[in-house]
Amino acid sequence: MKKIKRKNRKIKYNEENYINKNYVVNGKAVIPVELENIDDLFMKHDYKKFELSDDVCKYIEEIAYMIPMNMDIIIEIHSPKVNEEEKNKMIKAIKNNYGMDIDDADYDISKINKKSLIYGLIGMIILVINLLTEKYIGAVISNFICVVWWVAIWEMVELQTIDKSDLKWKRLNYQQLYDSEITFVFDK
Repeated sequence: MKKIKRKNRKIKYNEENYINKNYVVNGKAVIPVELENIDDLFMKHDYKKFELSDDVCKYIEEIAYMIPMNMDIIIEIHSPKVNEEEKNKMIKAIKNNYGMDIDDADYDISKINKKSLIYGLIGMIILVINLLTEKYIGAVISNFICVVWWVAIWEMVELQTIDKSDLKWKRLNYQQLYDSEITFVFDK
């Protein structure tokens, strides 16, 4: 008896098609943000309206993560009508939020660079000590020292390749959002 092949067995999800179909308009990615009330853009207890809501940030960042780095982004805010001063306040809050995220990422990258430099120096110093004293100390101590310098060098490489590259991608996403155009649609 022959096995019947199912048509839908090899369905592949294509993220690029999904983005193009749902978010790309005239070559730019449009992230629509619907606000029932202007206050929905900001943190609930922020009476001065400086900090963006965690929900709004998470939503924007999840969509921006899928958008290619070479594509411009438009954050399209659908809200009740606002005056020019409120528009500027909302734009400033969005720019400040992603500007602070960029600064945080830059700070974390500099910390990783310093840590990896320290691990690399420690690893190299211990390696040189191990090579110079290998004849004079026992095999057990020599093997222990070998493990110590190897771990230090490994930690340096891990920090530079894995941790730093993840932060660089996040920073690029934040930069893309910081540089985005912010438009308003008053459809309520």
